[in-house]
Amino acid sequence: MNSTHAVGRISRSLYARLALVYLVSLIALSLATAWIAVGQFDQLGREWLQRNQIDLATHLARQLREPLAEGLDSAVARNAVARIKSINPVLSIYVLDGSGRVVGAWGGHRCALGQRISTDAIRGLLEKMPMLPAYADLPCDAGRNVFSVARVDYGPQQAHGYLFVALEGNTHMSMARMWQTSSISRSVLIAGIAALLLSAGAGLLLFALLTRRFSRLTRAVQRLADGDHSTRIAVRSDDEIGRTARAFNDMAATIEAQISALRENDRQRRELVANLSHDFRTPLTALRGYAQKLRENATGQAVEQVDALLANVGRLTRLAEQLSLLSRLEIPERALHIEPFPLAELSYDIAIKFRPQAEARDVELRVDCSTPLSVAADLELVDRALSNLIDNALRATDPGGHVTLAAAATAGGVRVSVTDTGIGIPAEDLGLVTQRFYRTRAARKRGSGSGLGLAIVAEVCARHGTRLELASDAHGTTAAFELPSA
Repeated sequence: MNSTHAVGRISRSLYARLALVYLVSLIALSLATAWIAVGQFDQLGREWLQRNQIDLATHLARQLREPLAEGLDSAVARNAVARIKSINPVLSIYVLDGSGRVVGAWGGHRCALGQRISTDAIRGLLEKMPMLPAYADLPCDAGRNVFSVARVDYGPQQAHGYLFVALEGNTHMSMARMWQTSSISRSVLIAGIAALLLSAGAGLLLFALLTRRFSRLTRAVQRLADGDHSTRIAVRSDDEIGRTARAFNDMAATIEAQISALRENDRQRRELVANLSHDFRTPLTALRGYAQKLRENATGQAVEQVDALLANVGRLTRLAEQLSLLSRLEIPERALHIEPFPLAELSYDIAIKFRPQAEARDVELRVDCSTPLSVAADLELVDRALSNLIDNALRATDPGGHVTLAAAATAGGVRVSVTDTGIGIPAEDLGLVTQRFYRTRAARKRGSGSGLGLAIVAEVCARHGTRLELASDAHGTTAAFELPSA
C-alpha cells in the first residue's frame, strides 16, 4: 500500500509531469524530423538521378533520329528501342506529339498510347536553368517520377514532338533498398538514436536538478505547516527559486517571532490568572468566615442579607478555583498523572457529592454504571470534568426532572455521558458554549454558572486526546466523551 501511494505521489509530481511532456515532445519532434529527413533524402536522390541524366533524352534522340524517321511502328524503330532497353531495362521511352499525347510506346508500355503527359513539366525541364527535381505524371498509372526529355522529329512527315524518358519506374522501392543496404544510412540511423537518448538523458537530469530545489522548498513548507517554525532554506542563487526561498525564510522568521511573542503573552496571562485566583482565595476565605459568624448572630432581614453574601462569596470562590484549574490545564508542559481507576466508584462518589444539591432542586440524580469498567486517565481531572457536567446539568434541569451519569464500553474505550431533562442548548449556541465565559441566554436569565465549566471540560478532554460531544434539543442535553480502557 505504501509503495503504491509513493508511486502515485511521484507520478503526480512536477518532475514527472515535466519529464513526460519533455519526452513526448522530444519523441514527436524526432519522428517529425526523421520523416522530413527521409522525404528530403528521397527528394535528394531523385534530384541527383535527374541532374546526372538530364541530357539522356538528347543523346537517345540522336541515336533514334533515323529509326524514328522510318515510323514509330517500324521494325527499325522497335529494334533500336529494344537495344537501348537491353542496356538499361528500367528506362521507359515514349514519343509525344506537340500537345503531350503519347503517340509512340514499345514493349509493355503500349498501354500509354493516347494518354497525355503535362507539357508544363516538359517545358519547365527544357528551360535553360530548370528547377530540379522536375516531376511528371507517367502514363499507365506509373505515378509521378523524374524524367529526361528532348525535342525530336518522327515519321515520314517529320512531325515535331518530344522524346520522353522516365528515368526510374520505382524510385521508392530503390530508396527503401538503399536504406536497408547502405552503411551510411545505418550510421545516420544509429547516430540519430544515440542523439535522441543523449538528449533525453540530459533533459531528465536538468529537470531533476531544477525540481530538486522545488522539492526542498516544498519539504520546508510542510515542516513549517507541521509546527517546525525554525525551518529555513539555504539560498544559493538569485533566480526565481532563490528569491522564493528568501521570501519563505523571511516569512518563517516573522511567524516564529510572532509565535514566540504569543507564547510569552500566553504565559504571562496564565501566570496573572493563577496569581489572581490564588490571591483571591485568602480574602474570600476570611470573608466567608466573617459572614458565617454574622449568620450565627443575625436575626430577621439580616439573615437573608448574610445568606446572599455567602452565596456570592461561594460563587467567587468557585470562579477563582476554576480560573486556577484552567490556567494549570493550559500549560503544555504539565504532564497528566495517568493511572487506572474504576469508573463506577468515581461515578458513585460524584453522585453522593451532588445528591444534596439535587434534592434541594427536586431533581433525581441517577448513575448507570453497573458494569465494572476501568479507565486509564488523570483521576483528578476526570473527577473535575464530570463534576462540572453534573453541576451544569442540575442547574439547567427544572424540578421533577432527572440527571443521569452513565458509562458504557465501546470498541475504543469507555464512553462517559451526562444526560439531563433540562431546558437544552439552542443549536446556534452548541459550538460556542465551550468558549470561556460564554453563557447562553437562559443561563444568564437564571443567573447561574460562570461560563467556565464546559471550557474546563473541553480542555480536560483535549489533554486526554479525546473530544467533548454535545447533543441537545428541547427535551434535554447530553454531554459525552470517551476515555481509554485500563
